[in-house]
Amino acid sequence: MKLLADFKPTPAIAYMFVTGTAFLFATSTVVSRGVHEIIPPIGGTFWRWFLAAMIMLAFVWRELPGKSALIRKHWRLIVLLGILQIGPSAVLFLGLNFTTAINATLINASQPALTVLPAWLLTRDRITAGQAIGIFAALAGIIVMVSKGSLAAVLALKFNVGDILALTAILGWTLYATLQHRLPSELGAGVKLFVIFLTGSLSVLPFYLIETAFFRSVPASMSALGIIAFLGIVGSLAGIALWNAALSTVGPNRATIFLNLVPVFGVSLAIIFLGEQLFAHHLAGAGLVALGVILVVTRARKRV
Repeated sequence: MKLLADFKPTPAIAYMFVTGTAFLFATSTVVSRGVHEIIPPIGGTFWRWFLAAMIMLAFVWRELPGKSALIRKHWRLIVLLGILQIGPSAVLFLGLNFTTAINATLINASQPALTVLPAWLLTRDRITAGQAIGIFAALAGIIVMVSKGSLAAVLALKFNVGDILALTAILGWTLYATLQHRLPSELGAGVKLFVIFLTGSLSVLPFYLIETAFFRSVPASMSALGIIAFLGIVGSLAGIALWNAALSTVGPNRATIFLNLVPVFGVSLAIIFLGEQLFAHHLAGAGLVALGVILVVTRARKRV
């Protein structure tokens, strides 16, 4: 990963990279939904991220002896970050057994707005009035989507279990986004990813064994291997590699804006390849989520 850290693309290429990241992240959700009858959720998650960890190991193994003291010192945080990164991935994969890729993608779009909450709880970062309105708008958008715009469903708390699992996954990732910066930069980006991927995949291993013993196992077939390889290499590592390469040129603030393309790509791919339908409640909910994200981002530095 040192190669990526040293690579500084031109602005045009960097913007192509962050756009590609959004496309790959959206593709990952759509593919996960499309193969949910072939690949069990926990097994798919374990092998996807364990594969990613092993590939990362090929890049960073020479650095590990020199970073071992730092890894031991921060092992609790590393384990927690691994759980918060990979655990929600398993929860979302499970949720995609019950909900559509469109729902999961649009719910995922609320993550930038909802990340403000754990940041406030854990670091006491101030939430402005505009951000508070943005958070409520994003939550309202999620409620509109998961209730299909039905007030009766909201009052009766009748929600699709897949949508609830998708929201749970997003909340886990917001915690990860808040805590990841506590790891020392001296570890290096590549080593950080390796230890997080490894500990995270190992954290779901017991659940994978239970899934295999009592429910269903990952099929021993070339198609299953291809799906896991795609999710692990293209859907995970390639997106992260493009993202990291682009950050040196465009910076995190501008790059994050491009993640708003994830629901655009996700919805389009789900309609084209999965035959899913886009309804009025999706548009209304997505509009509220987009408003929430805009308010949270643009009002971050304005005082009340």
